[in-house]
Amino acid sequence: MRTTLAPLTAALLLACLGTAAQAHQVWIENTGNQARLHFGEYADNLRESSPGLLDKFKGVPVLHQSAGGKTQNVEGKLTPTAFTYATQGATDTLFSEATYPLIDRTKNNQPAMVWRPAARWVASLAQPVTATPNALDVVPTGKAGELRVVYNGSPLPKAKVTLVSPSGWAREASTDKDGAVQFELPWKGQYVAEVHHTDKTPGERAGGEKFGESSFVTTLSFVQASGMESPALPAAPQR
Repeated sequence: MRTTLAPLTAALLLACLGTAAQAHQVWIENTGNQARLHFGEYADNLRESSPGLLDKFKGVPVLHQSAGGKTQNVEGKLTPTAFTYATQGATDTLFSEATYPLIDRTKNNQPAMVWRPAARWVASLAQPVTATPNALDVVPTGKAGELRVVYNGSPLPKAKVTLVSPSGWAREASTDKDGAVQFELPWKGQYVAEVHHTDKTPGERAGGEKFGESSFVTTLSFVQASGMESPALPAAPQR
């Protein structure tokens, strides 16, 4: 399991040092007709709240719900523990990218950086999913335990993928030349896979905000229906 930062230390780092934001991730949990986009550290059972670090995002992210080849946008709301969404009908996959303020690094003589956290949820790994273009994405290939990392529509080789089990235990593996990686899934329950990628191509966000580097972190969450009973996630850190 990954080392846990003390909650106060994690909060101070995230608030004061832009690059520390990358220590966190967003991930989607979906139950019934309600989806929740969490921000924190899944492996450590750390979920940021509002008022608090959830409020640092620029608005409520839009959730893209896909089923049967059709996609619709679902508007959400900020709640004390997550961004929440009321989904309609059957769902094959959900995807969302959250907008974070541009990270100023002029004190280190570096250009501004845009941090792009995104999350995907799938109903089953048995069904292959088409990746979202113009983003970093992690999707199932349809083969048992196999995932593919895609960046801007192309497979991303040599990307490190961290898979966190329902208990918080984590395993890492790197993608092959086709962007694929495979994991054993011995326990039933929710898994969250995470991948990072850095692109040093300069660009400009909507509104004219210029940046010199993009840092991506994307997760894929899914629930394994069969397998061994898993220990529970660690207790949430005390605030």
